[in-house]
Amino acid sequence: MKELQKSVRTWLTESSRRSFYAVLQEAKITPRQMQICEMKFVEGKMNYQIAMELNISTKTVDREISTAYKAINRVLSK
Repeated sequence: MKELQKSVRTWLTESSRRSFYAVLQEAKITPRQMQICEMKFVEGKMNYQIAMELNISTKTVDREISTAYKAINRVLSK
């Protein structure tokens, strides 16, 4: 599982903005997951900063990112 997250995180970090948004759209993640991914990978915020800004717990941020990683990995594995 950690290897999956690492490979998806690396791809999201190194991708162009166009391919980043294309993959997020194709993965059909929720609007909140999309917002969290943007905050994390485009704005460069840490999970605790995202949690504070969205008024949610860091565990919720972790869970949403993990779920998004799984959906994104399905798209990237095609």
